[in-house]
Amino acid sequence: MVIEYLQQIKDSYFEQKHALEKQLNLLEIQLKENTGMIKMLEETNDSCYELFTPRNVNSKNKAKINELMEEQKSINESIENLKNSIKEYSSKIEQLDQIVEEENREIEIVQEYTETMSQQNIVSEDEKIESSEDNLLDGMKNILNRVELCSRLIDIDPVRCRLELSSVMKILTDLIEEKDESDF
Repeated sequence: MVIEYLQQIKDSYFEQKHALEKQLNLLEIQLKENTGMIKMLEETNDSCYELFTPRNVNSKNKAKINELMEEQKSINESIENLKNSIKEYSSKIEQLDQIVEEENREIEIVQEYTETMSQQNIVSEDEKIESSEDNLLDGMKNILNRVELCSRLIDIDPVRCRLELSSVMKILTDLIEEKDESDF
């Protein structure tokens, strides 16, 4: 359930990152177009003619060039902001991948111990037929395994840990009762 939620967040981050990358591509294209337009306008200006005439030559072109230069500055700022945002989303996606990986490992640990515990329960039921000393030793092994499971589960699944501890207490009381009965 947690992994599914994290996957949904990761997908939304990925979609947002993809949208930012599209915006970045559009801004880079617009920047190239502006650069080409500025070059074209500068080529149409004749600097030699401008030096020898008292009139304003191509004042519209100069105004357009200045306007495009200002637009380029704002585009460059936007590009830098988008690149930073893309880096942030990439790092968030990587963090989520690591968290999901850790959760999967923890789930595997819990599953392994659950399988081990179920196998031990089957084995312990078969061994109840054996002598009381063997039962005592097996009970202690079972308790030890359950305590190990609890030490691993305490951070991952506290509810499951409490259940295991209650089963350990029941096993201990059964062993004590069994030992008391065998002493009489």
